[in-house]
Amino acid sequence: MKALLYKVYLKFCILKSKLAQGGIAKKYARINLCGGDINIPGYCNIDLHPKAEMVIDLEKSTIPFKSNSVDSVVCISAINYFDRRTGQNIINDVYRSLKKGGVARFASQDLKVIATYYVERNTDFFYQKSSNGADRFIGASMGDKFNSWFYGYETVSNKHCKYVYDYETLEMMFKEAGFSVIENMAYQESRLEQIDIIDNRPEQMFFLEAVK
Repeated sequence: MKALLYKVYLKFCILKSKLAQGGIAKKYARINLCGGDINIPGYCNIDLHPKAEMVIDLEKSTIPFKSNSVDSVVCISAINYFDRRTGQNIINDVYRSLKKGGVARFASQDLKVIATYYVERNTDFFYQKSSNGADRFIGASMGDKFNSWFYGYETVSNKHCKYVYDYETLEMMFKEAGFSVIENMAYQESRLEQIDIIDNRPEQMFFLEAVK
């Protein structure tokens, strides 16, 4: 019953957001893609989460901003929740939305880093505890935990991980979209302001920044 009520509520949020999209888009020149319930000041949060400013399923819809209208787009630990084809479509749409000289910053769990932790049997990483004492990463065994980055971490909207990127693959997708400058940046190294509240989890992620 609770799940059914949530689905109804989410559909209501999507419809309400759709009716308000034009007005919301006019207020912003910066986008936070798939930020869940995390809001970055000055950024429009687009996500399939009822607390997002625009409640949108990016597997079914494009970014509701005009072409060449956005200064920056950030997407942190979210592109891995889409299959590769949908991920490419999203990056293409980010390129369309950005102004000339606009900046996109994407961060994702790094396949190379996570795989190295697994091969090296890094128990300190895989068996970390959260502040409440629970396992930080889901799964009983190290193999279970490793596979969760491929198939797990279900969100409140029943989405889950579908593709684990390395930098080279994501860079290739940004090139295909048409970006002229693509760089592998260090944690909190950026052209963007507020990077201290944008980036997170440097022990498991890479940070790609691209300029249109």
